[in-house]
Amino acid sequence: MTIGSRDLELFIRRWYDLWNAQDKEGWLRHWAAMSPGEPTLEDPVGTPVKHGWELASQLWDRTGPDHPLVRITQLITGAEEAVVVCSNEGTFRGEALVIPSVDVWRVEPGGSSAVRSFWEIPEHIPYGRWTARTGSPR
Repeated sequence: MTIGSRDLELFIRRWYDLWNAQDKEGWLRHWAAMSPGEPTLEDPVGTPVKHGWELASQLWDRTGPDHPLVRITQLITGAEEAVVVCSNEGTFRGEALVIPSVDVWRVEPGGSSAVRSFWEIPEHIPYGRWTARTGSPR
């Protein structure tokens, strides 16, 4: 399976739209339709790599019921890869939260996908403890 840059851009934009709509099942279905192989996530880079659909589902659950909205500020594609510059915006315990991030995507010809997210974990966010210890060492 080979994906073109335009298809990858449309896939990624929809992926974030479903995230922002709080549609977990739609998000997972959309991801699997484009990339049915095993997903890997390094969120953020430097933490253990999460492999497979079960950990992708857990990642969703661990971000909380009202996870931050992701606003894409720039998306650049090239062949099977993309870089997405984002602003993650929401509230945590009543306080405004804005976390800048850069997500690097790769969709392999065999159908697997990898997302490497660059961002700094605020110390007071429970998701940070989970992601720091869950997955396989790099």
